[in-house]
Amino acid sequence: MAGQAVHQAREAFLSGRTRPLEFRLQQLKALQMMITEKETEISTALKQDINRSQYDTPLLEIIGVENEIKLAIEKLAEWAAPRPVEKNLLTISDEPEPLGVVLIIGAWNYPWALTLQPLVGAIAAGNAAVVKPSELSEHSSLLLRALLSRYLDQV
Repeated sequence: MAGQAVHQAREAFLSGRTRPLEFRLQQLKALQMMITEKETEISTALKQDINRSQYDTPLLEIIGVENEIKLAIEKLAEWAAPRPVEKNLLTISDEPEPLGVVLIIGAWNYPWALTLQPLVGAIAAGNAAVVKPSELSEHSSLLLRALLSRYLDQV
């Protein structure tokens, strides 16, 4: 199953569908909408997994991810724009371009922040991503899998 996920992500990347800025912005906005709409469910899953207070969840898991998404949306065009670089054999290309497929392995103690923040960077960079939530935070893992497949573009 993991090999199939990587293969599908690689095919999506090679097809070029992750490259356009419009696609990246749409994915980032969908991720933002997921967090906003499902904050209660996220808090409940964290309570079940690690007994995290509903008051700590926004501070420790959600606000940082939301700020990361807002920054990426705001700066994406600037980050992706061609910029002059000194030319040598290593820097022939003068345009930032995505490198491929990113594997994101979640952590049990901050299952949302430490999974979604790298995902924001991968999406903003135009890469395809395979997300593997921590199996130790079972409820968060199941919810994250369900929400990502519902909100983000699937291969």
